[in-house]
Amino acid sequence: MMKQKKKNRLVQKLIGIVTIFIFGFMSQAYAQMDYKKYCNSRFNFCVLYPVTFGVGPSPDNNDGRKFYDREGFSMTASGMYNVLENSLKKEMKSQEEAFDTVTYRRMKDNWFVLSGYSGKDILYIKTYIAHDTLYHLYIRYPESLKKEYNAIVSKIAKSFKPR
Repeated sequence: MMKQKKKNRLVQKLIGIVTIFIFGFMSQAYAQMDYKKYCNSRFNFCVLYPVTFGVGPSPDNNDGRKFYDREGFSMTASGMYNVLENSLKKEMKSQEEAFDTVTYRRMKDNWFVLSGYSGKDILYIKTYIAHDTLYHLYIRYPESLKKEYNAIVSKIAKSFKPR
């Protein structure tokens, strides 16, 4: 009986070590993947996206693009004229409606970030107001893949900005 318990503990430790190794390797692989740059000529902004992601068709009004993978990650980068002349605070309040729970918020001079949950997904929104334009980055992915996507989201978010 005692030998069986020791054996079970050893097996559990090995499974734990293998799991940590696999997730660490996957996170590192995601962090080191190659990226392409998408630039929007109509609203004059750019954003990086992993080369392995699919790219949606360009909409007729050329306001942005959608990017996605097969694991449930989706991203939309777009621009629109600020015809209602929303302030940054008003726009942030409006975007909060997309969340069930906001876990992070940050505002600077001409941009804000919101992050949190919508259902079982993580939702990340970054918005700039500049040049009478709203620039939006929406990222959504399954919470279960948070570790794998953290490096990707960080790189994409840092790259997204109006020119």
